[in-house]
Amino acid sequence: MRTTRRLTLLVGLSMVAAVPVQAVGGFGDVPDGYYYTAPVQWMADAGISSGTRPGCFTPESTATRAEAAAFLHRSVGAPSAQPAALADVAPSDFFAEAVGWMVVEGITTGTDGGMFEPYRPLTRGEIATFLHRVDGAPATNPADFVDVPAGAFYAEAVAWMVAEGISTGVTASTFEPNRAVTRAEIATFLYRAAGSPTVAIDTSGFCDAWPDLSAAEAASLELLNRLRADLGLSRLARDPTLDRAARDWSRTMDASGFRHSSLPYYENIAWWSAGSITPQAAAQRMHDMWVNSPGHYSNMTRPGHTVTGIGFWRSADGWHATHLFSS
Repeated sequence: MRTTRRLTLLVGLSMVAAVPVQAVGGFGDVPDGYYYTAPVQWMADAGISSGTRPGCFTPESTATRAEAAAFLHRSVGAPSAQPAALADVAPSDFFAEAVGWMVVEGITTGTDGGMFEPYRPLTRGEIATFLHRVDGAPATNPADFVDVPAGAFYAEAVAWMVAEGISTGVTASTFEPNRAVTRAEIATFLYRAAGSPTVAIDTSGFCDAWPDLSAAEAASLELLNRLRADLGLSRLARDPTLDRAARDWSRTMDASGFRHSSLPYYENIAWWSAGSITPQAAAQRMHDMWVNSPGHYSNMTRPGHTVTGIGFWRSADGWHATHLFSS
C-alpha cells in the first residue's frame, strides 16, 4: 500500500564533481567509523566473508541461515564435516559442510520436518543460540530484557552474549530476538565473540559505480533507525528488493525529473541540488527534510513497518534519495 505523499524539494548550491568516499575491507558499502567497520574488516582479513558480490558486503541486508552457518564455520577454521541428512541441504550447496559441522557439534538440529531452512532470514534469537552453543553453552543468569521471556529457547544465550560483551541489546530494555539479524550485526557478534581482534582498516573498497551512494544510504538508515529507537519503535532492516527499487527510482528521478513513482510501497523522496556535500551530509539533509514533513515523518515512524529500501543517486543535478517502506 502507498500512503498519501508530499513532495520535498530544496534547491542548494551549484554542483561540483562527486568525490567517492573511502570504504573498508575491500567493500565499498562499508564506511569507516561505523560500529561494524572493524568487524567487517576482520571478516575480510580472516576469509570469513567475501561479500555479496564483488566489492559489496551489503551490511544492512538480513542474513540467511545459510550465510550464518557459513560464517560460523569459517570463524572456527572451517573444520571438515560430512553434509547433514537434512532434506533441504544438498551436498553441493556452499553451506552443506557448515551445516553438517553444526549438526555434529550440537549447534543445530535443524528445524521442523528434518529441514534447515537455509534461505530463511536468521533471527537475533537464533544467532545468539548458535554462538552460545559454539562456546559450549555455559550457564548464565537471565538478562534483563522485557522481550526475552525466561523460558524462551534463546534466553540463556542472550544473557551469555550480554555477560560476554557480545551484545548490549538494541535498547537498554530490549533485544528484539525475533527480528532478522543483519549482516552488519552478525559480523559484529562474531568479531566480539572472537575477542575483538585489532585490525588495520583498509579503505580501498569499491562497490557499484559510486561508493559514496552506499555511504549515504548507510548513514540514512542509521538516522532512520535512531529516530525509531528514540520513539521506542523497532529497527527496520534493509530489503534487497526494495533497495534496488529505491536506487533505481532515485536514478530515474535524476534522469527525468523529481516525482513520485508508482511502486506499491510507502515512499519518501527528496532532492538537494548541492552535489558537493558529503554522503553523510546528504543523508542528514534528506532526513531533516523528511522529519519536517508530516507525511514523510509518518512513513518513517509507522509502527507496522518492518523493512525499508534506501536508494541514493548523485550526479550533476545533485543528490536524489528514495526511501521505500513495507511490512
